[in-house]
Amino acid sequence: MRFTTHILGAALLMPLFSSAQCTDLFISEYLEGWSNNKAIEIFNPTESAVDLADYRLERYSNGATTAQDNQKVDLSGTLEANSVVVVVLDKQDPDGVDFEAPVWDELAEAADLWVCPVYEENNTMYFNGNDAMVLRKISTNSAIDIFGKIGEDPGEAGWAEMTQNHSLVRKETVTQGDTDALNDFLVVDEWNGTLWSSDSLNYTLDMVFANLGSHSCNCGTTDVNELKNSNEFELFPNPSSGDFTWLRSEKEVQEVTVYSLSGQRLIQQQVNGQKVFQLSLKDSPSGIYLVTATFENGARSTQRFSLK
Repeated sequence: MRFTTHILGAALLMPLFSSAQCTDLFISEYLEGWSNNKAIEIFNPTESAVDLADYRLERYSNGATTAQDNQKVDLSGTLEANSVVVVVLDKQDPDGVDFEAPVWDELAEAADLWVCPVYEENNTMYFNGNDAMVLRKISTNSAIDIFGKIGEDPGEAGWAEMTQNHSLVRKETVTQGDTDALNDFLVVDEWNGTLWSSDSLNYTLDMVFANLGSHSCNCGTTDVNELKNSNEFELFPNPSSGDFTWLRSEKEVQEVTVYSLSGQRLIQQQVNGQKVFQLSLKDSPSGIYLVTATFENGARSTQRFSLK
């Protein structure tokens, strides 16, 4: 589980949230990548820790109206306030039985809860873009968030192209789960998507995994927190109200890339081994960005950056 960032931003100018918002867990990221790279990120927007033993994930496959027992998995552990838990299909050991095609290292590093990989025993995390996924609260037997539409095959509904081979991140304006099992599922209304494309000019691992392990939404504080491994460089000032920020690292930096929270690459700057340099943000709108530094040894590190 990881501490994550909340953003008030323009929400300060909006009416107060209704009582239903920011009060229970919801799915903050859906990752359906190549092979067994699958993950569901769940976000706690409340100000209190939540016992995950009261929640389960369910898969409604290929338009099914019910989930079988081996398509349900109870969660475990404690999810702290303003934090996420990343649930991943347990494909780690390429030499073990039923563990072929392991998940990539970048996904394994982000995982908090591993789910049984033996299909006959439990196949909750074997979604392929054509299944509805439900986050259910056990004590009330209520669906507190639904990805997709129960009873509908997305291929027939026309939204499979947005759910297969995509990383989908919940928009910051979403502050509660979708609890209507029968309403139309319009991906673009609530989700920002990044395609797992083989186009080398528009695709990097930084983009498809950039948001996994953190989430931002219009609930809570305005603190900007760094992502994992971000201690390898610093940005100052951060937040910044000008047209630039400085990057400083103890390692030689080869390249810096700036992404939007949806994974769109906005700036790519060659640094050629410098350790301190100025990153231009001229004409960039206010908001939260992801800044990735690629070092001379090929390693990468990512931080959040706020531009006022």
